[in-house]
Amino acid sequence: MVREWLVIGTMWVVVLAGGCDSDGGDGGPGAGGGAGTTSSTTSSTSSGSGGGAQGGGGGSVLPSEVTVQLSPQTGVTGMQRVNFAVPLEAGQLSDETAVRVIADGLELSAARRGLSQRGDGSYRSLQLQVDVDVDVVAELTVQIGVPLTTSNLTMVPVEDTLLSPDGEQGPRVWVVLPAQWLSASHFAGPLLPEAEVSGAEMSWASLCDYVAWDTAAFVAAGAMTTRAVWLFDRGTVMYRGYARRGDLPPLASAYVETSMYRNLITGTGTDTRNGLPQSAAGDVKYTYAQNLALHYLLTGDDRFRESAEDIAHGMSALWSSPGYAGGADFWTERHAGFGLLAYLWAGIVTDDEASTFAALADEAVSAYIDVQETYPVGYTDTEARCFAHHADAAGEPYGYFGCSPWMSAILADALQTYVEEGGTLAAQAATALIKLGRIVAREGRDANDVPFYWMGVDTDQNEVDGYDEHIGESAYVVALAWFYDGKSDATLRSSADTLVSKLASDGVIGHVRSFNWQCRSAIATPWFLQP
Repeated sequence: MVREWLVIGTMWVVVLAGGCDSDGGDGGPGAGGGAGTTSSTTSSTSSGSGGGAQGGGGGSVLPSEVTVQLSPQTGVTGMQRVNFAVPLEAGQLSDETAVRVIADGLELSAARRGLSQRGDGSYRSLQLQVDVDVDVVAELTVQIGVPLTTSNLTMVPVEDTLLSPDGEQGPRVWVVLPAQWLSASHFAGPLLPEAEVSGAEMSWASLCDYVAWDTAAFVAAGAMTTRAVWLFDRGTVMYRGYARRGDLPPLASAYVETSMYRNLITGTGTDTRNGLPQSAAGDVKYTYAQNLALHYLLTGDDRFRESAEDIAHGMSALWSSPGYAGGADFWTERHAGFGLLAYLWAGIVTDDEASTFAALADEAVSAYIDVQETYPVGYTDTEARCFAHHADAAGEPYGYFGCSPWMSAILADALQTYVEEGGTLAAQAATALIKLGRIVAREGRDANDVPFYWMGVDTDQNEVDGYDEHIGESAYVVALAWFYDGKSDATLRSSADTLVSKLASDGVIGHVRSFNWQCRSAIATPWFLQP
């Protein structure tokens, strides 16, 4: 692996332009920069009795071929080298040469490369390049597991297929895969296509409007001057939206914004596009490897794999002590979650450091389980526990032990990924998710089903969320518990359904940062609530 940048002394850091925001608060509608209006409707291995995440819900297996749509950018005509990657299920393909690309009934010469081999030898994704006349060819069919009969092309660097090498204008030719394939592959985690969701669970389809909150809205909200709008990993939000919708708007935003993010990862210097000095070095809550890994799995662009590895190394310095010692010792579920996510996603795509990132992930999970089992000291419930820490440790003024149900969704997301990837402590992590969901289901909302912003543990004190912008996160946390507990606990199911209905009736997205968090983790809820 080649180290590119990120070094300041001995610390690798993420630096984004603009001012700093506090860790604890998130503000109400309009806070943190935004497009200003509420969104409108638009178009492995696992532990825990709920079953493996790869097959524990619908359990469908991908077919042997997929048709992708080509969409040239304005002014792009004639013969073009088209680069894309097709995500794959576990066990689907181990021979990278056994793939054909068909256009108008004829097999094309193609360059092929398997990406991110799993322990069973199968690939997570397959990078493909073909030369096509985009004035004539509008779609390609990729046949998996079929020996090729044409010659191989020589792979060219991905940047040679882009409008500009930095990626911030996207590829010359967009390649769009269907939502059913993207979601079933689990390349971005367990998700259902929007077309397969019904009832109150459709609320995410209307709230998570990827057109209203696209790159233009992101830039208008101050993407290059305000750190707050970067929160919760915009690239991952958009790539997960693409997996659910299978259309161009979220793909385009994901591609461009992940490129922007990677281009802003630096140690020193100035953003030459607007002359703003780089600031805010060393902040865990802006340190994301997942978007970079997802980009790599959809493009095969090695630069993003290397950057995902770099981010994870940086995180190991920034979040060097994942445990919590009690009192005001700084600790939040958000930081804990993004720390673990960085190690996991770097480990998923790494070409040479799998053991390093696995060890970091194991260390983090062990520390988080210890937090859950220890605090607050004297709390004796062994079945329902969150990752309790003192409010002072999160920079909150409440003065007692508790946890944040909405921030817990980020940590739950990371733990679920760890379980799905078959981590050493996967069984314990699944149990931790069950305990977390149980306490949130039992104690995480008021009499009107409004989730708490800060939920007290071993106390009757709670802080109600002042805005209807964190409902889905609580639903997600409870849904995970129901799933991993074996889908039989009626209380958990009822609580999850109540929260989903509350989201459908009251949920709002008022600004970019609100979109980022509400459409990142909780959108997986319908998958986990499948019968």
